[in-house]
Amino acid sequence: SLRTGLLKRLTRTRRGNEASPCWSPDGNHIAYVSDTSGSPQIYIIPRSGGRAQRLTSTGSENVAPDWGKNGYIAFSSRIGGRYRIAMANPAAKSLRVLETDWADYEDPSWTPDGRHLVCSRTASYRSSIYLLDTLEDSPVALLSGSVDWFSPACSP
Repeated sequence: SLRTGLLKRLTRTRRGNEASPCWSPDGNHIAYVSDTSGSPQIYIIPRSGGRAQRLTSTGSENVAPDWGKNGYIAFSSRIGGRYRIAMANPAAKSLRVLETDWADYEDPSWTPDGRHLVCSRTASYRSSIYLLDTLEDSPVALLSGSVDWFSPACSP
């Protein structure tokens, strides 16, 4: 609690690592990554604690969740040896992997409009920042060139 300065443990995992927490838009849940199943997967837990619900099972690992105002959780999913951007709707229990090219797409962040994502795209050992339209699957380069760009984030 920011008011009291007290910490509250939400998970009781004996083995494994937990990382990358992000709040739900209403502030009642937290999505996070845990490797307790043997590979990194996305879980959701109520802010008060309790039983965590596993959200993902597709891909060999699922990391870097970002919970958008639209209710969808975007994340990086390693499928077929490359990272792709996926979106899950916890309320509808649905999952969609965005279609992109052969490059690795990682570290998604929702834009305030709830339709687009910014993310890192790595190809030929170079990383750029791209904008993805979640309705049209059309990646657009925002930042690229002779330097590497990683882990974009949008302000609200």
